[in-house]
Amino acid sequence: MKKHALLLSLAASTVLADTFTLGQVNVLNTPIEESPFETTVTADVIVRHSTLDISEALDNASGINADLQGGRAEETLYVRGFDSRRIGIFIDGIPVYVPYDGNIDYGRFLTGDIAQIDVSKGFSSLAYGGNTMGGVINIVTQKPTETLEGSIKAGMVFDSDASLARKTTSLNVGTRLQHFYAQLGGVYTDQNHFRLSDDFAATPYQGEGDRLRSASEDYKISFKAGYVADDASEIAIGYLNQNGRKQQPPAIDTDLSREKYWDWPYWDKETLYVNGQTNFDGSYLKAAAYYDKLQNSLYAYDDADYDTMSKNSSFKSRYDDYSYGARLEYGVEAGEHFLSVSGNYKKDVHRGYDISKTTDADTLAERYEDHTISLAIEDVYTITPRWQLLGGVSYDRKEGDYAWDSASATEKIPLGSLNALNPQAAIVFSPDPASKIRASISRKSYLTSMKDRYSRKLGTAEPNPDLQSEKATHYELSYQKNAGGLSTRVNAFFSRVDDAIENLVLDDKGTVSTKDDITQNRNIGSFDHRGAELELSYTADGLEAGGNYTYISVKNRNDDALKRNDVPRHQLFAYIEKELGYGVSLYGNIKFRKGAYELTMDNTYIANPTFTTFDLKAIYRPNPALTAEIGVKNLTDKYYAYDMAFPMPGREFFANIGYNF
Repeated sequence: MKKHALLLSLAASTVLADTFTLGQVNVLNTPIEESPFETTVTADVIVRHSTLDISEALDNASGINADLQGGRAEETLYVRGFDSRRIGIFIDGIPVYVPYDGNIDYGRFLTGDIAQIDVSKGFSSLAYGGNTMGGVINIVTQKPTETLEGSIKAGMVFDSDASLARKTTSLNVGTRLQHFYAQLGGVYTDQNHFRLSDDFAATPYQGEGDRLRSASEDYKISFKAGYVADDASEIAIGYLNQNGRKQQPPAIDTDLSREKYWDWPYWDKETLYVNGQTNFDGSYLKAAAYYDKLQNSLYAYDDADYDTMSKNSSFKSRYDDYSYGARLEYGVEAGEHFLSVSGNYKKDVHRGYDISKTTDADTLAERYEDHTISLAIEDVYTITPRWQLLGGVSYDRKEGDYAWDSASATEKIPLGSLNALNPQAAIVFSPDPASKIRASISRKSYLTSMKDRYSRKLGTAEPNPDLQSEKATHYELSYQKNAGGLSTRVNAFFSRVDDAIENLVLDDKGTVSTKDDITQNRNIGSFDHRGAELELSYTADGLEAGGNYTYISVKNRNDDALKRNDVPRHQLFAYIEKELGYGVSLYGNIKFRKGAYELTMDNTYIANPTFTTFDLKAIYRPNPALTAEIGVKNLTDKYYAYDMAFPMPGREFFANIGYNF
């Protein structure tokens, strides 16, 4: 008997679900929802919690906390204390992080057209390739199963003063005709402002009421078409085009963040990819190829009037980045073993331009190019029906191909290279069909970015092309059980990071100094991440309830005085939804966050105040196709902030309507 149900797990889920499983990358060759290694946030969960973007959706999951990089108006995520640069983010298995610094603005990724989000924390499939030290986030798109299907959704948000603050619409249409399928989606959101809590006290930079410069606009178009053969072999081509623009709210306190007056005229991302899988007797060959492009622009003005650029600190700039690459994976069942080998190639190009303040003519200011190769082999050994042993190793290598900036016009920046070996192993025990216990150890690496190695930070830093990889060793023990309508999962984890990047001050000879001269990134840091996660969900007739609690502690092993910013020590999320009859349901949630630190402008650590927020909504479903809801977010109008210089919205009222066909 086939121990891993090799083709059944891949083909059946392709036919029976509305998730594009060809875009998933699994640790085990089973449906990813059953895996003890991944966490899945489905479209139903996203709708239940009324989350508009990826950052908000994942902030409700265990081990993950959202954060606002207020100085850049970017929403970001931490996974078990690892920031977004150290997390691989993918769409349908395609890497989409920014080539220059590895960051991404999760607030630009809207949830209206996705099927689910798969998250791996620590232990993850080596087939993803490099740069998964802190985990993996894979956004999986929808796939049609009917001759004609789709959904239409619309929503409005009103502030506490009853003014329209945001509107959102989405449309998804799909068709499945025997062997062929096609999916088209579009999402649009327009926010003209948000209003602060009435508890906010005016400062010289921000008055009471509406948040200054808080407008944003985003739209995304996605398309996918594919062919499924009789043996479940499949090929698909996908295209995503998302465009955004956002204003930069000012810091409310310049002791907490630098005073600056920025604006982002556009943030545009375009992705084209091909995914395919050919099935053989007991084996498969899977391949993907892609091209991903990002263009954005930043304007810095003199003052709060946003109309002059006469100061030296004022500027116009733009990025024009792109990546292309491919993945090849072969899996074969050999007795009690399931073996897979994979290879990834990725080419990254960054081009930064300075734009004239008067003529708008642009000049190339920096150009960097890298390529990364990753090779991996993994094995799942089914010892008995209850025991599975997993092992694997990957080798990643990143080469600098080209490096130039205007400050080095007369001298070539040296090109460095870095590599990493990443072994991992796990054992999974199933004491009964509804339970799983797993223990794992994995070594993962962060291949330092172009910005880490080359950035001069506006003349305050010296490049370090030989900066090497950061390395993390993850240990984890977990238990999960499904008992009737109750599901539980408990995870305990410990991660040790070596060769972590720290920014040191240099003297004029390039050695470490205490003088406030030039800084340089060096591999000298070491951190310990430890914590635990508890997840619960319960389903009964007319009742859905659940939630999670996460404890995280991050310590610098070399200096206890240094703290990891923006990561709460305690985070709790819980919800309940109860059917009241006649198609009416009532939903509520609570979110609690405590123990995060921030660094002030004078390099002093302060604790971000503890906060608790509540959301409440009423839902009306007169039939399976139609859903209408009204509700309120931040019910108590709590004043809170992820970044203390950039407060979050106060009480907001919303109304949504959706129709499925």
